[in-house]
Amino acid sequence: MQDQGHGPSVTESNAPAAHPLPAPPAPAAEDPIDRLNRALQRISFALAQSRQAKDRKRVDRQELVANVDVLISRVRDALAHADRPEDK
Repeated sequence: MQDQGHGPSVTESNAPAAHPLPAPPAPAAEDPIDRLNRALQRISFALAQSRQAKDRKRVDRQELVANVDVLISRVRDALAHADRPEDK
């Protein structure tokens, strides 16, 4: 139902007419099974990317924890070595 008001319509404006965009294909023209398959592939891809990102973060965190553990061990060894009376 169109508005039949008395004011100027959009098509009556003085602006230059733009080229209309091509209409996307009608969803009914596509096979629903193909559409569902593509949607499931997109979901699967997104989940795989998310898992890979989490795995990378986990590996980075494990490496960081290992490096901090080594650093703590080296500091403890240095402090223990500095506390020995024979080194003074």
